[in-house]
Amino acid sequence: MDYERDHHGRFVVGYEEALGYSVGPLVRDKDGVSACVIFADLVAWNRARGRDVLAHLDDIYRRVGLFVTEQVSITKPGTEGIAEIKRVMTRFRAEPPSSIAGHAVEQALDLAKGEDGLPPSDVLVWRLAGGRRVIMRPSGTEPKLKSYYEVRVPIAAGETIDAARARGAAELAALRDAHQRLI
Repeated sequence: MDYERDHHGRFVVGYEEALGYSVGPLVRDKDGVSACVIFADLVAWNRARGRDVLAHLDDIYRRVGLFVTEQVSITKPGTEGIAEIKRVMTRFRAEPPSSIAGHAVEQALDLAKGEDGLPPSDVLVWRLAGGRRVIMRPSGTEPKLKSYYEVRVPIAAGETIDAARARGAAELAALRDAHQRLI
């Protein structure tokens, strides 16, 4: 709400990969009921036009690119595991990578100090060339180091969504594997 006020923006949708969606400004938390209502509205809107939601999604992919994501958790049990996770985060803060999988790091964010109006959090974010992103953080509830990977794949004219998806999956695997080797 502060961000909306300070930047004159409008909250549309947010999500957490593990837990759900928050749609619009009415409910300020993940709410499956409102997300289902919005999705049902999208289905009805497309059906009235003789289309389905997957075709609508394909249109969006062609306009903005196909986003392919993955999360990897490494479990490190016990007190020594938690200490090891802290050492890894400390090392990445002290020696951030300049590139991952051959893609230059264009921006490195350490959210421990807070950033872009976000509260301080033990999270590292690397934005890479070509719209790629790598995020690392310890779990807040388990002895795990979590890494999130995202690539944006532009879809060429005449290219099928399946071909772009396969290309994206290969690029994502290369990014994930290169980052995991750094850990």
